[in-house]
Amino acid sequence: MLVSGLQKAGIATNRPDEQTQMNSQRPGTRPPVSAPPLPPGSPRRILRAIALAVLIVIGLPIAIWNTIYPTYSWGQKTTVTVMTPEGTRSGSAVVRVSWKDSPDILPDAPHLKYEVRGEATVVDLGDGKYLFALIKGAERRGIAVFGDGRSYWLEQIKTVAASRGETREIPSAHRPLLVTFADIDDPASVTRVDPDDLTAHFGPGYALSSITLAIIDEKVTQGRVEAVLGWWEAYENRQLDGDRYTKLSAPNRLANSLNRLDFQSGL
Repeated sequence: MLVSGLQKAGIATNRPDEQTQMNSQRPGTRPPVSAPPLPPGSPRRILRAIALAVLIVIGLPIAIWNTIYPTYSWGQKTTVTVMTPEGTRSGSAVVRVSWKDSPDILPDAPHLKYEVRGEATVVDLGDGKYLFALIKGAERRGIAVFGDGRSYWLEQIKTVAASRGETREIPSAHRPLLVTFADIDDPASVTRVDPDDLTAHFGPGYALSSITLAIIDEKVTQGRVEAVLGWWEAYENRQLDGDRYTKLSAPNRLANSLNRLDFQSGL
């Protein structure tokens, strides 16, 4: 009845739940306040609407496009094993191969595009001798090794992408180009190596044991070629014979036909 009397007298009172809330509030703090909704014409609300529209207009078609025309990508690990007078030596490198499907709009235009990222395989044979398996043709090598050679090209690409974890010997017809340098400090001394006659290039006791290709998911190998070839930076825009362009009349045709892109791509 005292409460009723106070209320009649115009004196405010707190209900028990209100008193509990006030008692539980820490000194110096305010109760949380909900942010008011943004007005319809506010800049932030307009920017949000624009961002959502851009996402729908651009992002959705891209997602649909990539679903219809996907990219197939895998890691190719090339391992070269050589018998030497001191025992077996081997080197390996992983390159990333990607094939992108696209519409077949023009009859003579290729609708499959590829990209290769990685570097050549380097085998340290000892005594300053090195064997390099170049990356040229890497985009087709996996298909040649793991495809059936008969199906439609895109189907074979799908087969390679589904072959992760498999390792196979590379047939002689699809082996990478093997080269060495008579003088590792002279790029023009590059020499093609016959995989069936390493003795002719390195001496007695050297023979190719195997060249294998594995489809894996590992990081792309980097830095091994540059670590061996000290002249690497100076030949960014030159052929290995020092010329800026390839020439049929070049006296050293092999050195003139090779450049850094044969040893490294996309890095």
